[in-house]
Amino acid sequence: MLPVGFVLLSVIIRLVSGGKYAWGIVQGRARPNPITWFLWGLTAMIAFFAQLQQGFTGQSFVLLALGITPLTVCVIALMKHGIQRYLTSFTLSCASIALVGIILWRITAQPSIAIVFSIIADIFASLPTLRKSYEDPSSEYPLPYLLSMVSMLITLLTIRSWAFVTYAFPLYMFGINLVLFSFAALPLQEMARIHLSIVPQLSDEEE
Repeated sequence: MLPVGFVLLSVIIRLVSGGKYAWGIVQGRARPNPITWFLWGLTAMIAFFAQLQQGFTGQSFVLLALGITPLTVCVIALMKHGIQRYLTSFTLSCASIALVGIILWRITAQPSIAIVFSIIADIFASLPTLRKSYEDPSSEYPLPYLLSMVSMLITLLTIRSWAFVTYAFPLYMFGINLVLFSFAALPLQEMARIHLSIVPQLSDEEE
């Protein structure tokens, strides 16, 4: 296990990750869905301000980094590409469900159930970007997702008490960034099309 002080390294990597992605938008290397990034930032900032009521801790820095970077990306994306193209029924439906999840998360008294609702909210917030990354990997910038994976891995390695409320969200964040990185780095849709086109040919040859 890593010393708790490594949480600061996790925060720095997360900030670098967000900065790389924001610069990727400016360079035209990334075309993010601003609604997803807004919801990612909103969830983290709500958690940050809620935690402030109990005092500022090292974990507060992590939440602040998780909130500031997506909101910064959202603003830059809106300035660069606007929002009109992303106002689809699919994106708005996912956003609505994510907002319901955020509300349920904040009003739930049981910590474990609250964590589950926060993860559900984040999943639905992520779906539009997951879909976009799968269909058009060139619209995403994989490196920041890889850096976020490293950040969450460091966070997990600093955990001393492996209670569900402690490890669940960082573990989920590692997993979702792994999927986003895979979708952005690999042409999975094209690979699936090639595979589906080869299978019938092999079947015909066997006959």
